[in-house]
Amino acid sequence: MFIALLILICIFVALIWFTAKMDSSIESAFSPSGELTPVEGGVIHWQKQGNGPALILIHGLLGNSNNFNELAKTLAPRYTVYSIDRPGSGFSSRYKGTPANFEQQSKMILEWMEKEGIEKASIAGHSMGGGIALRMAIDAPEKIKSVSLLCPLTTPLKGGAGPLSVLYIPNEWVRSSVAKTIASPLRARLGRKQVAQIFHPEPVPASFSTAGGGLLALHSRSFYEGSRDTVSAQGSLHRQQARYGEIQCPVGVLYGEKDTILKPDEHIAAVTKAIDSAVHEVIANTGHMIPVTQVQACADFIVSIDDKSKAD
Repeated sequence: MFIALLILICIFVALIWFTAKMDSSIESAFSPSGELTPVEGGVIHWQKQGNGPALILIHGLLGNSNNFNELAKTLAPRYTVYSIDRPGSGFSSRYKGTPANFEQQSKMILEWMEKEGIEKASIAGHSMGGGIALRMAIDAPEKIKSVSLLCPLTTPLKGGAGPLSVLYIPNEWVRSSVAKTIASPLRARLGRKQVAQIFHPEPVPASFSTAGGGLLALHSRSFYEGSRDTVSAQGSLHRQQARYGEIQCPVGVLYGEKDTILKPDEHIAAVTKAIDSAVHEVIANTGHMIPVTQVQACADFIVSIDDKSKAD
């Protein structure tokens, strides 16, 4: 019994050591490349490029602002593009006790806009970032010109979200323990397979792990905060879906036809049934990561939705 307990303790210590070493390696490879703005509940890290009307890009679960590097570059000749790290993601912090729900994330991003003098902006959100973009349009309609949704999470999930389903850990103690011990070793072993599933049926770009910020998702903090996001998302979507009809600005939904993380039909319908003027398009033979794999198509779609705001 004593020997078995000793073995378990040794394994536990080894997992903590491996996680700490992996976190340190990731931290040495990345550093904040933008600005840091304190807001109530945390700090927002953001990057800016281009000239013109404000456009804010909001990434999805386990993502970060680097996911939009190519898309931001493509849109920069037309817009002042702000790529942000959502609260708790990338280099944006979420203080202990700050909720992870969409209402709170919307509040923090809107406060960041105010502090940086962004009076009105168009929003483009990918995956979970799409759900938060919709929340912002509900919370501050006077500040949001248009909402472009890229493979968005718009309605509570009826099933799992592929390999991201492992993030649904409601118990705080279990979530924290998993993040500090087995999460990083497992993802180090299975990471390539999981990323391939998220991009399926398209190949993962060779530059995604570094230039695209992909490796940041392997940090233990990313797993912990991603789990908090996942658990909070269900309730957040239940509360906000009934209010989509309040949104008055132009809204568009763009999906990858073969998205294996979210079901296109369900998440498109949640928006188009509630907002009569909302439009949608589907890109054939593409998956969930279209902001990375279908840059020009996403840029063109964002411009087309935003142009509707000028016509109104």
